[in-house]
Amino acid sequence: MIVNAAKAVSIEPQFGGVMANWARSLMVSALLVAGFGLKGLLLTPPPAPSPVAAGDFDTNRAVGRLERILGDQRPHPVDSPDDDAVRGRLIAELRAIGLQPEVHEAMDCSAMPKTRFVSCSHVRNVIATIPSSAPGPQLLLNAHYDSTPTGPGAGDDGLGVAVLLEIGSILKQNSPARPVTLLFNEGEEFGLNGAHAFVRDPIARSVNSLINIDNRGVTGPALMHETSDPNGAAIGLYASATDRPYANSISSDFAKLIPNYTDVTFFKPAGWTLLDYGIIGNETRYHSPGDTIQALDRNSLAHVGTEVLAATRAMAAAPQPARVSPSRMVFTDIAGRLFLRLPLLVAATALGILLLAGFVLAWRRAALGRPLLVAAGMALGGGVAAGLVSFIFGLLRPGDFWRAYPLVSYLGIYSVLLGVMAAVWRRWGRDTDRDRMRAAAWLLILLFGTAASLFLPGASIYFLIGPALGLLAVALSNRAPQLATPLAVAGVVVQFLMFAQLLALVEMLLIDGPLAAVVLLGALAALPAMIETEPAGSRSAIVALTILAALFWGAAMIVPRSSDARPLGFSIDYFHDASAQTARWGVATKQAPLPPNFPGQWEKSVLPYNGRTRWISPAPLLATPTPLARVISSQPSGAGRRVLLSLSPGGGNTVAIRFPKEADVRALGLAGAPIPVPLTGEPDKPLLRCTGRSCDELQIEVVLGASKPVQAELFSTRFGLPPEGRALVAARPRNAIPQYAPDQVITMSRVRL
Repeated sequence: MIVNAAKAVSIEPQFGGVMANWARSLMVSALLVAGFGLKGLLLTPPPAPSPVAAGDFDTNRAVGRLERILGDQRPHPVDSPDDDAVRGRLIAELRAIGLQPEVHEAMDCSAMPKTRFVSCSHVRNVIATIPSSAPGPQLLLNAHYDSTPTGPGAGDDGLGVAVLLEIGSILKQNSPARPVTLLFNEGEEFGLNGAHAFVRDPIARSVNSLINIDNRGVTGPALMHETSDPNGAAIGLYASATDRPYANSISSDFAKLIPNYTDVTFFKPAGWTLLDYGIIGNETRYHSPGDTIQALDRNSLAHVGTEVLAATRAMAAAPQPARVSPSRMVFTDIAGRLFLRLPLLVAATALGILLLAGFVLAWRRAALGRPLLVAAGMALGGGVAAGLVSFIFGLLRPGDFWRAYPLVSYLGIYSVLLGVMAAVWRRWGRDTDRDRMRAAAWLLILLFGTAASLFLPGASIYFLIGPALGLLAVALSNRAPQLATPLAVAGVVVQFLMFAQLLALVEMLLIDGPLAAVVLLGALAALPAMIETEPAGSRSAIVALTILAALFWGAAMIVPRSSDARPLGFSIDYFHDASAQTARWGVATKQAPLPPNFPGQWEKSVLPYNGRTRWISPAPLLATPTPLARVISSQPSGAGRRVLLSLSPGGGNTVAIRFPKEADVRALGLAGAPIPVPLTGEPDKPLLRCTGRSCDELQIEVVLGASKPVQAELFSTRFGLPPEGRALVAARPRNAIPQYAPDQVITMSRVRL
């Protein structure tokens, strides 16, 4: 069927008219749903090599070392007896492979950039240097050996410790080209204190490059998610070393826009060439008792180890890596098989040329009016509808109901998205020929890509290949229609493949939602394929997608919200206000309802120590560790005061002091070395926290802009619950565990300054 000889040839002659319109529409919809369902396979780590050749990473040997170091797998937070035991076993492993570790101690306070939160602890960094065949600047490999008080930290960051030990044993047998130093730092989990202390260590002056390992899950491929700036040298080394790449420049750019704190936060200002690796699969076990060696994916460990070993060898062979390339690169992998990289200037220029070509082709095909509106309506209509449906079902079933089986809910979202896109296409796309819609759809994608690249320059590489193929198909549709169709299909496939992998990463990272975060990317992934169907034949696809959406959302409402593999977060607190002589139980469930007959009188509210909404119930008044603060001195400082304080947790594991807004805190930290505090930022009330045994009688200094007396709040935290909490622990649902914070006792008091 020829629509208009002056315009384009429709899809029917190009596909030979073999398939009925309704069948083609149904097939495309089915392929899209299947693609959305199977996209997680794009992030499957490669299997661990077997057998292991000499000089290669040995996963079994790494696991064996990790088992010996973690022992009975109990939590081992910074400056605790349990962390002392882990450190002792770590040192024994280093000596067993022929290295001579040193322990460097420091009392450290640090503050994350642009925050009003200072964290302090006594850290003991374990450092071992592998001598080289020739002198030169040092390459630093970093992981942290402390865990949160919530879990044993097999993934975070026992995996990193095991990888460094195995690499150290390999390099010890074959000297690297320049010195390689292994840093096992302490205190990462409570403020990155070990890394902050190391940058002041004399050894740091000899370092010019870094590989960091830190993890946010127990499975998934080795993601290289952050680099030095500019990143040309780091990406060049990564590209030369990687065998199965998983990296994209959106991750690096996104990390700059959100609070994303790892040891790299304090290493990056040193100007070292760096690569940062981690796994993020199944975050439900992150910072929880479920972060165990048994849960750790051996293939993930093998992939991190193999990739980091190769990168170590590449970096060690480049004594001055920063000189390799000072440029800024954009990059991405495709399904962990190909690695694409371009200078940012080249990518930005190419994107600009494609955008201009898109406008020209859309203008010449008369696609700037109705066709562009139809394409935008499909993407926005589908996205809004899918987001609204997910919001409604979130009201019907509060909390992270998707936690155990997230794919069920996401397929519900994608089914709604595709169904509404197909409905818009059927209603308003009937009088628009295929060539005009291709021009409009690819122009819309390029407009979005250009806008996104203004905020995330690394996104530009995602909007080059698919749109280039699609626009080329439009340009050739009249002159060489036999080439236009294969090019259009290739553009559709490339667009979906690249965006599907990005969607899989988003889903993997956002375990707490919102589910609707995927809708816009999903619409842009599906749009080029949807317009290759006939609007008049889309009714069967709309019906099928509606049925699928109902089935998936119905299932999402009834499947368990937790499982053995993916437990529910469920932390229990006992809160005691020592000044007011009141006590409350608090349960954080991420808004999930409490089980029937859970002991207590529960309501949703907020407790003073945290702005997080949780379930609250009256509790018996018990004797708990009471925090203390003693004013040592208070001296005028400009229009305000400089106050020296002594803090004590009163028998707890941590102590914190929080100042009111009117105190106008200007600096806060160790006595003699307070850290400047921004006038605005998070948290709203400036806070200092100290963790570990060394916090007793800790002397701190605070510079106040206010001269009038102020009342500060003190908090002491003791990990674990009193005996009176046993009934609550026993009633905790199966497949529910503490996450991010342990079950704990928190006591608040006040001090006048």
